[in-house]
Amino acid sequence: MKKIILTIFTFVALVLFTANLKAGDVQEQLQAAIAGLKTEIRSDVKVENPGIITGKVQCRRVRHSGDAVVYIEKVGDNKYDTPVEHGVVDQMNLVFIPHVVAVQKGTTVDFPNSDQVRHNVFSPPDCCNQFNLGTYDAGASKPITFTESCEVPLLCNVHAEMSAFVVVLDNPYFAVTAKDGSYTIDNVPPGTYKLKTWHETLKSEEQEVAVEGGKTVEADFELKKRK
Repeated sequence: MKKIILTIFTFVALVLFTANLKAGDVQEQLQAAIAGLKTEIRSDVKVENPGIITGKVQCRRVRHSGDAVVYIEKVGDNKYDTPVEHGVVDQMNLVFIPHVVAVQKGTTVDFPNSDQVRHNVFSPPDCCNQFNLGTYDAGASKPITFTESCEVPLLCNVHAEMSAFVVVLDNPYFAVTAKDGSYTIDNVPPGTYKLKTWHETLKSEEQEVAVEGGKTVEADFELKKRK
């Protein structure tokens, strides 16, 4: 009897150990995928004597201060060349990666399926960039070009727990915050601008910033829950 109990105990321990290893492997794969994909896609603009905007965004009552977007509402006439580079929102282990990607208007985003199951990526009917890619197999990829500036929620018809956002902006002057809330918008033409924020659950804030050529201006934000 003792041998049987010992054998069962050993088997259960081995199963739990293997499960923990697999969970660790999944997290490592996700983190590697997140690190390998860009969260900002914009066109290249030549600016004489540009300035820099930097700062921190504190996101209250959420897990971390990452995945907020800081952007300049209008620079000149907001008419810029369409980015040549494509954005990428991958699907792995039933997660969209990255969770938030900010792109300049006109950007094409590819949606590869790096998972082991089928997916169906779509945006809600009331979204300004409404689309439905249909169900497609592992290893396949489908593109969408985002032609209107707005937030675009990403959902999956097959897996209701999946969600992400594409934030489409009118000009190339924006940044997605790191987990500590830090951000930098560089190559900014000298001038006075309205700087705004976006977050999927927190209230947007704005402030005026004056950018001088060859200098760095700091602009910090504190984002709180929407009422």
